[in-house]
Amino acid sequence: MAKVNQIEIVYKKTKYFYKEYYHCIDGKALVEYLEEHVSLGIKNKFKYNGDFLGLMPAWSGKLTMMAENRFVWSLIDSEEDLNVPVLVCEDDCDLSCIVVVIHIRKTNTDIYWDKIGLIDWTEYDINKECESGLLFVEAYTQKDWDLYGGDVAWMKANTSEFTHWLNDNQCWEEEYFRRLCNYMKPFIQKDNHINWLLEPKWHFLRNSYDNIIEQYRKIGQYPV
Repeated sequence: MAKVNQIEIVYKKTKYFYKEYYHCIDGKALVEYLEEHVSLGIKNKFKYNGDFLGLMPAWSGKLTMMAENRFVWSLIDSEEDLNVPVLVCEDDCDLSCIVVVIHIRKTNTDIYWDKIGLIDWTEYDINKECESGLLFVEAYTQKDWDLYGGDVAWMKANTSEFTHWLNDNQCWEEEYFRRLCNYMKPFIQKDNHINWLLEPKWHFLRNSYDNIIEQYRKIGQYPV
């Protein structure tokens, strides 16, 4: 039988002396595991100049933008095989800078964390992202057509008309969330956009893993 790894949450001091809720696998915090196992040669190869010890957990509900927290949780809760953000830059606290992802596979009984990597933003196209929010009609449901089909669907990105509409209707969060779902999600699923650091091939039992998810959900006060 394949080894089963143990996963828990530890409330642990960072290198900056404040505490974060870190994933802990087999008794070692994820940030410590990365710092110990990612060689200087690998860091240099991917032009990563820092260490991992201060990174912020992406599942703790503390990302600056509510839409980003919502996006990350949509990936956590998905049953798809996905690359899911797990740690982010502690200075920016968002998905625009250093983002560590885990490739996660799920079955009814088991969870697998196969690989750990850094998102490579080199080919990220902010213009395509801007066109992938409420203007991305290819992803519309019938409800979306009912809400936006009369006017918004035919506006153009990066125009004062669209910006004014978003402001007037207080739709910036929904706009950004859709950009993330429609553009960032597929972008970070492609291997050529990830600098893979390690392949730990961790294996968790689904029941214990789901308990961790619920603990993080409570920590971040994120709704079911």
